[in-house]
Amino acid sequence: MPHAMQSQAAVRAQYARKDGLQTRKSLHDKYSTNRQGFGNWIASHYRFPAGGRVLEVGCGTAGMWAERWDLLEGGVKLVLSDASEAMVQAARALAQGRENVRVERIDVQDIPYPDASFDAVVASMVLHHVPDIPRALAQVRRVLREEGTFYCATAGENGLARWLADVLAPLGARYDPFPFSLQNGESLLRPHFARVRCERYPDSLAVTDVGDLVEYVCSMTSMIDVEGLDRDALRASLEARMDADGVVRIPKEYGLFICEA
Repeated sequence: MPHAMQSQAAVRAQYARKDGLQTRKSLHDKYSTNRQGFGNWIASHYRFPAGGRVLEVGCGTAGMWAERWDLLEGGVKLVLSDASEAMVQAARALAQGRENVRVERIDVQDIPYPDASFDAVVASMVLHHVPDIPRALAQVRRVLREEGTFYCATAGENGLARWLADVLAPLGARYDPFPFSLQNGESLLRPHFARVRCERYPDSLAVTDVGDLVEYVCSMTSMIDVEGLDRDALRASLEARMDADGVVRIPKEYGLFICEA
């Protein structure tokens, strides 16, 4: 049986509008204790060759590029792609007027480009949503040139989703291990790439407004089962985790696989 995260109906519902994605991003922007920012940290690892071609799969709104277009200096050409039409439209609006950026609707399981088309492929927090992960990784490897690099950011099993599921278990919330995570990602990547290494990003959340957590939970239907959760009971469960300083402290576990073809 497919993982809830891989249910395409649930994924389409979660990403049908950019508002839900922004709700989830805002929680991390507002309350993360590592002020470098996960997006800045990921981008610091990118190495794109001058004149190279880069494909991002699952780009979402492409917001991470808003202040990082300098990564494309030296004639780098970027294809932004997502399976959601709403995300494609948002990314297209952001990239408007940039001649070296194209935006397309693409399913990572069936990338419509010839073999060896790109010097780098980027996937940030998306592979856990893909129904057939080995097929997607085979497609990524196929479109990568020899000595190309795949940058794949993902979450671990010991972070926010598990914490929320544990806290909300009395309300019926459930947690299943991620289909692709820091824990199992290397074993899934190694059949496709010659070299795989994992970098970890240290971080946590210190939330002072439980209302923001409530909105976050209600936006993440594919992460934990929140069907039928009562919002008042949800708020009470989260408020019970506040410490004496009025802070809810939550672990985060994120990282980046850097894979060489």
